Amino acid sequence: MSHDHGPERHAEATPEARLRALLDHAAHLLPAQGPIGVFIHHNTLHAFQHLPFHEAVAAASATFGAEGYLAEAEYRAFLGTGRITEEDLAAALDDHHRRESPERLAESRGPFTRASIERVALRHSLRTVSEAALVWRMAEQGKRGFSDEARALWDACRALPLPPAPPTELSLVDRVGLDRTHRDLLLAVTGEDAAEMIGSFLVRLLSAYLDEGVAHWAMPDRDKGLFQAFAAMTREAPPAAAFLRELPAEFGRIARAKLTPASIVLSALETLGVSEAHREAYLTQILLEMPGWAGMIHRLEHTPGDRAPTAPPASLTEYLAVRLTLWQLALRDIARQRLGYEGPLAGLVDHVRRSQRPSSPPAQAMDRSADHERPYLLFQLAQAAGVEAAQVKLLSESDRLWVLGVLEAFDETTRRRVWHEAYERHHRHEVMHALAVNLRRPVAARRVAEPALQVICCMDDRSCGLRRHLEELSPRNETFGIAGFFGVPIRYRGLDDPGFAALCPLGAEPAYEVVERPVEEAHGTQRRGRRRRWARLLHALRHGTNTMTRGMLLTPTLGVFSLFPLVGRVLMPRTAGKLRAAVGRRLLPLPATHLHSPGEGDLGAGLRVLTAAEKAGRVGAALENMGLVKSFAPLVVVLGHGSRSTNNPHQSAYDCGACGGRLGEPNARLFAEMANDPETRALLRQRGIDIPETTWFVGGLHNTTTDGITLSDTHRAPPSHAKVLAAARATLDEARKLHAHERCRRFASAPKSLTPEAALAHVETRAEDLSQARPELGHVTNAVCVIGRREMTRGLFLDRRAFLISYDPTLDVEGRILERIVAAAGPVGAGINLEYYFSRVDNAHYGCGTKLPHNLVSLLGVMEGGAGDLRTGLPKQMIEIHEPVRLLLVLETTPEVAVGICERQPVVRELVVNGWVQVVCVDPDTGRMMHFKDGGFTSLVPPGGPLPEVARSVDWYAGKSDFVAPALIRAASAEIVRLDDPPRPPRPPRTAQEEVAHVAA
Repeated sequence: MSHDHGPERHAEATPEARLRALLDHAAHLLPAQGPIGVFIHHNTLHAFQHLPFHEAVAAASATFGAEGYLAEAEYRAFLGTGRITEEDLAAALDDHHRRESPERLAESRGPFTRASIERVALRHSLRTVSEAALVWRMAEQGKRGFSDEARALWDACRALPLPPAPPTELSLVDRVGLDRTHRDLLLAVTGEDAAEMIGSFLVRLLSAYLDEGVAHWAMPDRDKGLFQAFAAMTREAPPAAAFLRELPAEFGRIARAKLTPASIVLSALETLGVSEAHREAYLTQILLEMPGWAGMIHRLEHTPGDRAPTAPPASLTEYLAVRLTLWQLALRDIARQRLGYEGPLAGLVDHVRRSQRPSSPPAQAMDRSADHERPYLLFQLAQAAGVEAAQVKLLSESDRLWVLGVLEAFDETTRRRVWHEAYERHHRHEVMHALAVNLRRPVAARRVAEPALQVICCMDDRSCGLRRHLEELSPRNETFGIAGFFGVPIRYRGLDDPGFAALCPLGAEPAYEVVERPVEEAHGTQRRGRRRRWARLLHALRHGTNTMTRGMLLTPTLGVFSLFPLVGRVLMPRTAGKLRAAVGRRLLPLPATHLHSPGEGDLGAGLRVLTAAEKAGRVGAALENMGLVKSFAPLVVVLGHGSRSTNNPHQSAYDCGACGGRLGEPNARLFAEMANDPETRALLRQRGIDIPETTWFVGGLHNTTTDGITLSDTHRAPPSHAKVLAAARATLDEARKLHAHERCRRFASAPKSLTPEAALAHVETRAEDLSQARPELGHVTNAVCVIGRREMTRGLFLDRRAFLISYDPTLDVEGRILERIVAAAGPVGAGINLEYYFSRVDNAHYGCGTKLPHNLVSLLGVMEGGAGDLRTGLPKQMIEIHEPVRLLLVLETTPEVAVGICERQPVVRELVVNGWVQVVCVDPDTGRMMHFKDGGFTSLVPPGGPLPEVARSVDWYAGKSDFVAPALIRAASAEIVRLDDPPRPPRPPRTAQEEVAHVAA
């Protein structure tokens, strides 16, 4: 993405080419969210990522009118609850002083110093008010007994007339073409909104044109492009709105001139009188009036893989051609009806400027001061600082202006930045203190010497708790974390899928094609036949209810029959869901399947044959990334993850971001299949990775909504592993109950006294409940990403807030493995974190509001009500309890290695150097911690003192519904530990080979 100040313009370029360059640059401000069915988390402010974080927040706030931090009141509340301490605030203020004005800190005027003014401004709400509000406040103060001291102080503050603060903005008339449009001008002058006039018509047009399956009939002429479809539709059925009565004439003019969509846009800009120098700013404002729809069109235009091959073409130029055609008609109508202006639109701004009259002077000046706001600010500051009236009286006008200048320069945005830095500092030190304490524990308490079960999970923060519970159940359970596509980027089509989907991270391209096929083709043919007949029946019924004759018969009949399942889903959602699944399995049984990868000649462009060498390369790289190159357990479970819930258009936002916003099970299943391949293992041995014959890999899926865990292809496991598999199922079943129990503490509707079994039933019910707006909380707790050995975090309660990526620095002296991990997983974790951050700090602009009034549109997104813009970002139900902090990226490496990675990886450098993530390096040998700050690494010394230590996670989180600080979990000493079980003595460990022989016996 280009980050220059404007599109490159060459004198010899055609107007159409200059327009394309202009749009390419203007469109980078649009949301990059794709269709909601493949929701992938990304940095909401991706267009500003080339800037340092705080500068980007300020630039985005100016562009979108959005907030970049929490409100000051929220930060002050955190100070009261201990989420921010006085030490944190003082450190953040010191950092601000060092950055902004270190040499001016000693400046003072009378009793005021720069530092004291800023300290008071942080702790107290000092606000300007209107004259009427000031009079009311003083009257109220008088009623409550306005003290003599306060009255004297107020008199002293307003004794000297102070000049008003200079204006900071141009008039709206002068801003047309700079950062405002004709619509803004007419809205301010007449109260009529041109965008609102065309909005509902345009939304209906776009939703019909881009529809991917909601509409019963497809819009005609979609294959000819948006503008041609628009013209054909309006010719056949002219719009009823009065302001569109000139639309046929406009189409006639366009047809006679044989204008292309680009020519239509250029013609409209000339008609509006927008000079070429101002066109980018003007079109940017046009696009940002409906950023959701404009962003979706831009996304579909440049990412055609998000849609079916039969989808109509998407073009931002055509969108603008349609919008500006409607726009001109709406502007002319408003100017004619409300201003009596019949001239060309190019003269509208001058007409408004000539018709404006200078505002009348105020009837009377305020007593004793030409500006009441600034004396009142001084009054509030003096009161909060404990400065008396006599001291204020000694201040000259220049002294007072200096004091007020310092206060006004330390504005709300700056104060909130300081508060936010303090907030993040507290979290950073809390986490690093926990890691430091854990690293001081004996290695034997944190390391698995003879693993009996190994589970490889996605790096996802929702796996953090599951892994901890698995390890609490047995000291011989070992877990690993990796990006959830498991290093195999594939183009995948499941048994029932209509087409292929890319299961790989955003920005990556699939390397292999994988198709799920039935083991016995006869079973697959039978299933396809049943599905086809069932689909035809449903289609006939739905079509019949929309006709007159069959509708009269079918609607009441189907309504009666649908009553019973509907009542069941409302009153007993979990039971109804299980019954529905059982009926589905009975009527449409799922045959045994296998994964097939086509050979040479059957692949699409850019795809490779999945040979033994390719398999060994992918499996070997993933195992080396995790540090799993020896000490293999008898059973290795590879768990992808995904989410399934009812009545939830944002369901795919809960799926695996590393798999392109889809389920991670196919990748996990394929990885296990490749790792079990004897030919692959032979090649891996040449690479130094010797997987013993007694080890078997099994893929699976963790449903993060229900905490259900299913294992794939278990029928292919050798008979010797039957009991090992049974034991693993029992362990996983117990871990998911414990994990559901921990999750339920954050659900307001979950009873506080649930047993693990009841907690599991509760989360399963939430997934089936039609009325449930919060089936799960997604990544709402994410705040940390640890890339290092599991010994750093094993036995540490991190409240399900951490992305955990396994990495062994002792196998990676030069940092090349770490570079692969950070380059792939860093942007994924940062994208998740930043989308949650911005959706939380300003849900109105960066999020999509509450789910409750959302309607699914065209299978692309959601909008509120029946017409409006597509809402992007996350709904309130996903971010209400989120603590918005930038991702704390903890790397078990040296600063030198981290710097080298940043030098070689531009995307990583942008995230780290510009402060979109916080980075701390932990030296693998010494444990020394270094924090990247202000362009370099500085020593980080976490707070001293012990950390609370408990026997089980439940002993620490029980009874708490808010965020819980870190704590140490003592090493498990039994194979299965239930919440109500007393600890049991450990048994002597067996080797992996002894374990297989034992369970087989």
